[in-house]
Amino acid sequence: MNPFRILIIDDENKTGKDVQQSLIRLGYIEPEIAGTEHDAMEIVRRADPDLVIMDIQMNTLVDAMSLAKRIRCDYGKPIIFLTALADENTIKRAGEIDPEAYLLKPFNEHELKSSVAIAMSRSRSREALMDREKQFFSTLSSMADALIATDIVGNITYMNPVAESLTGWEFVNAKHMVLQDVLSIKDSSGKKVPALSPRYRSKNKSKRTSYLTRKDGDQVLIEDNAAPLKDPEGSLVGLVVVFRRALDEDSKDFSPDLDTDDPIRNIVEGIADPLFAVDKNWDITFVNQRAVEIFDELDEGIIGNKFWQMFPEDVREDNIHDVSRAMARGERASFEFYHQNSSFWFELNAYPFAGGLLLLMRDITERIEESESALRLEKLESLSLLARGFAHDFNNILTVILGNLSLANVKLPKGVEGDEEINNALSATLRAQNRVQQLLTFAKGGSPIRQNIDFRKLISEIIDEYDRDDQIQYTVEVSEEIWKVDADPGQLRRVIENLLRNAEQAMPGGGKIVMNLMNADAEGLSKGSLPSSLELDESLDYVILQVIDDGNGIDDDLLEKVFEPYFSTRTEANATGIGLTVCESIVRAHNGGIALEPNSPSGTRVVVAFPASNDQGASFEKLQSTDGINIAPSILILEDDSLIRQLLVANLEREGYEVTETEDGVDTVARYIEKYRSGNPYDLVIMDLSVPKGMGGARAIKEILQVDSEVKAIVSSGYSDDPVMANPQSFGFSGVLPKPYQPNELISLVSEILK
Repeated sequence: MNPFRILIIDDENKTGKDVQQSLIRLGYIEPEIAGTEHDAMEIVRRADPDLVIMDIQMNTLVDAMSLAKRIRCDYGKPIIFLTALADENTIKRAGEIDPEAYLLKPFNEHELKSSVAIAMSRSRSREALMDREKQFFSTLSSMADALIATDIVGNITYMNPVAESLTGWEFVNAKHMVLQDVLSIKDSSGKKVPALSPRYRSKNKSKRTSYLTRKDGDQVLIEDNAAPLKDPEGSLVGLVVVFRRALDEDSKDFSPDLDTDDPIRNIVEGIADPLFAVDKNWDITFVNQRAVEIFDELDEGIIGNKFWQMFPEDVREDNIHDVSRAMARGERASFEFYHQNSSFWFELNAYPFAGGLLLLMRDITERIEESESALRLEKLESLSLLARGFAHDFNNILTVILGNLSLANVKLPKGVEGDEEINNALSATLRAQNRVQQLLTFAKGGSPIRQNIDFRKLISEIIDEYDRDDQIQYTVEVSEEIWKVDADPGQLRRVIENLLRNAEQAMPGGGKIVMNLMNADAEGLSKGSLPSSLELDESLDYVILQVIDDGNGIDDDLLEKVFEPYFSTRTEANATGIGLTVCESIVRAHNGGIALEPNSPSGTRVVVAFPASNDQGASFEKLQSTDGINIAPSILILEDDSLIRQLLVANLEREGYEVTETEDGVDTVARYIEKYRSGNPYDLVIMDLSVPKGMGGARAIKEILQVDSEVKAIVSSGYSDDPVMANPQSFGFSGVLPKPYQPNELISLVSEILK
């Protein structure tokens, strides 16, 4: 039993109970549930929970965010926000509270388990960091030496008690003041020395000795030294000055020697990012070595040049006004820009310094790339929401069209007038089915509905049916008995067809496409014949498909972009740029790999790897009839669409089955239980997964299983990416029938389950 104490805050009792029961099944002690602000705060104070899971929008609360802020800030509790869709302002306020994670409704237990694990890990890390910070500041406070820390432009950010005592300044008043105004020091002649200027050292001492003028005007002889303060990436973020009373405070007879090594120069030369200093006329007065490496392209020197001459005209025009205004007002300014020659993104931060500016350029390339990747995912998620809702309704329509066309094709004699038109419509409907599934796969990756596939046989079928280009020669090379794979046949077909189409488009004037199929065990993967970018598990066996064309090929600088959504080298108006993205999404969902590289001497080679099946003896064979059935099996149907219901009944009764139809899960469960208790249960139930405004297949099968654990059931849906469709057995179903489907697919699956 996991000892973490979890509090659930939700005014919808059912949702809170669902979360509670899920956590119990995951091994956590029973969480408490609070439905009001008063109950929530009482439990927080009494039970001291380790984690809070809270609905982001609660109807019974005046302000859910205020409650979350109290729990987060006053009690330091990690929070997971549970939400469906919230308005932009609520999401913004939620972000200010810095939750550990967001859990989107509806969620599954795997998502809940991951969110809780991440939340607890982040909470432990934060607590460890706070402990280290407490220890760190405790150490600084107990130091015998005085210590002052500053930010990069010299504004004070910390003083320990010894520094307060020596300077006469309390930190609360000195915070954000310029270092020189607090640490005011002079040499033996009375000349004021900047706190961070070239050092004067005593002949017998390793540190500089000088006079500190305290806040009350008294002078104290001190020794001081400075060191850089850097972030984990090595970039300068400030300075630390350590000083103490000199041992010989009464001695003023020492001879200063000028140390020609500027300590500031030593510090900034070690900074990992480019650093410039400019005067009020934008003349560069100082650069560190990193700036020289990146910006001194002609090796002619940078000092004395105009700062803005190093930038493209568009960068200069967009930013010079704001930065110049910041210089005039003594304010900080910043902007981001792309440096073409180095291929780096930089954030330029400008700080007032000696009448001009100190300009630090931080490398933010990684952050920009991560942001672009996040934007890509956001686009896919947005498309997913659109595609998923569209696909369900459209797949229902396609099921009716496809089913009736298939029936007409069977009933009408071959060669009769209209037969060709029916076949053309049937072919177009199948292409429409493929496009809908392609959109879903592109958006979400699509959960594969796996079968044991003979890869070689599937390619032969595709080549026989494929609408080939007369100017292109198609060749299939298979040198051995190819292993079977566990894959979604529809998705696998889409990968092959997309790769063929992509190769054809690379050869508008004709050419040759070679499809090579081979097995690859761990030894074969290590021989180096496959692209280095093909990331595979060397402990597994794979079936490798190579699609090679002799077209124009692809430039090396475009290789990284080929799997990005909407990227295309084609200029035609109908070029979507999603074909290879779909392929990558499908392959990744099958735990495989895909890579593209130039082929020698010309063209492109695409390599796809699918894990070989552990079951090489089985293969998926559809039964084409129900011969041998003496007693008509009884089938119960749950389908809310009347046209699909009619089609199901027509196809099943045509094969001799006895059919009962229902359109809501409540009626389905009642009829099944009634017939089961009569001693003559239904032989099979076919259920639509989703029934708007009613009970769908997922809930209905749960209730039936409580009465009959041996029930045989098929789940059907236009939502092919639903977890139930990908793993029907774990939800109590015997088989799965994705919409749209043809009558022979329905009959074959029914026959297979009933045999």
